Amino acid sequence: MVRWLSFFAEYNFQVEYKPGRLNVVADALSRRPDYAVHKADANAIGVVRTSTPSSSLLDDVRSAYTKDADAKQLLDYFAAPSDKSRQKLAK
Repeated sequence: MVRWLSFFAEYNFQVEYKPGRLNVVADALSRRPDYAVHKADANAIGVVRTSTPSSSLLDDVRSAYTKDADAKQLLDYFAAPSDKSRQKLAK
C-alpha cells in the first residue's frame, strides 16, 4: 500500500465516486465484444471431456477381474452379500 501511495504521490489527481448506472465509460469497457465468451469454444471443451472407454478395454478389465482371486471374492460378495462372504473378505 505504501508503494502505491508513493507512486501516486507524483501525480495531481482527484478521485470521484460515480454510481454504476452513471459510469457509462466503465460500462462500455466491460461490455466489449472481444471479451464475449464464444459458445463454440465452450462446446468444444465439453466434447473433449466426454469420452467412453472402448468395449475391448472393458472386456479386458472384466476378464482380469475374474482371474484375480481377491477381485473375484469382492465381485461374489457384491453379487450376493452375506455374512459368510463378508467374513471371507476380512481374512
